[in-house]
Formats: sequence, structure tokens, C-alpha cells
Amino acid sequence: MKLTIACVMLVALSLASCNNDNDVEMRLTHQQKETYGQNITGEYAGRLIVTYTNKDSKVTTDEAGNRQIEAYRETFVNAHCDVSGYKMHHVFLQDFPVSLLAKVVDADTALSQALASAAPVTVTASYDFGYDTDYSHIVWAFIPNVMPLSLNYGGKEHHILIEFNNNSQYYTFSHEALKQPEAFRSIAQQGINLQLQAIYDGSTLVQRFNSADDNYMHITFKIPR
Repeated sequence: MKLTIACVMLVALSLASCNNDNDVEMRLTHQQKETYGQNITGEYAGRLIVTYTNKDSKVTTDEAGNRQIEAYRETFVNAHCDVSGYKMHHVFLQDFPVSLLAKVVDADTALSQALASAAPVTVTASYDFGYDTDYSHIVWAFIPNVMPLSLNYGGKEHHILIEFNNNSQYYTFSHEALKQPEAFRSIAQQGINLQLQAIYDGSTLVQRFNSADDNYMHITFKIPR
């Protein structure tokens, strides 16, 4: 199980500043990262918007012959995202409605039924800062952690692992923006995105999710402007 794209992005944060015309390496200092971490730290209230398709989604074809699939959308208005200081290095999305995963998990009926009655859980992620390639902005990116669940069904306990990815996105701050308290608010107003990637029962892959298979789940945390 690998979060390859996300990992490459965080590696890129540390390497993007290594190449310029003079081959002079520029990196953020640990103190800078701690200061920026302090300024994005906080609990942010907003909405959680979950968009997904599954085997029941309606498929149509437009006049140009393009295939279109109708997505479902559910919004949760009392969502919270906690961002920890740089030493703790984490983002926490509280009370994620894990029961929604039952809407897209169709490879294992028993697992889908167990997920449908599962309680909300916390999605966690690690983050890092780095120079953008122009050195005039700071890039912030996160890697969602694997979510472990213990579910009892079929007469035994199953150790379920759920993988998310960061939708191949990173977020850019100006230096001035990162000097302000609650600097995270500016990007959360635009929306922080992640996607469901795969689900495992122990080390056994149960199902992967992607739009090409008409089976995906896109998650956005967004706060009001």
C-alpha cells in the first residue's frame, strides 16, 4: 500500500528549492517551518462536502456523444478541521462519516453492511512546507494517513485499512499570509480536498476507487468566507 503521488509531492517540497540558475540550494529553516506551523494552527469550523458515484449512478450520453455519470452529493454542516503545530505535524478532520463508504464499497457485501453502521472516525494527515519553485511563495501539502478500523462481521473481527490520497493537490501561500494567525483559513476557504483511494481487509485488497471505473469518492473540507 503506497501513497505514491502524495509522497512524491512532499519529497518535492524539500527538493523543489534545490535547483536554480546558480545551483544554490535554498531550504526553509526549521524555525521558519515552526513559525508557519504556529500560524496555521487552530480549529476551523466549516462544511464537509462528499461527492461520489457508484453502480447505481445514472449514466447518460450528451449530444456530442460524451458519456456522463451523475454523482451523488452529501453535505455535513458541522465539520471541524484541527491543524496542529509543526512539531506535531498533523491535520485532523474530525468525525468523518465513515458510514458513507458503504455507498461505494460494492466488492464485499458484508464489509459494506458493516461500514454502514460504523461510527464516525477521525481522518489524520501529515503536512510539510517548502519553497515554491519561484522562491516567492511557500507550498503546503499533506499526506493523508491510513485509517484503521476494527469491524466485527461474518463471525470474526476484521482489521480494515482505508487509504485516502490528497487529490494530487498542493496549496500555495505568500510569505506575508503565513505571518498572519490562522493562516490556514485562506486555503480552507477555497477547499481542502482528498479522495478515497483503496480499502483493505488486513493485507488483502478489497477494492480500489477511481473515476475511470465510475466508482469514486471526493471529499472537500471548506469554511465560509
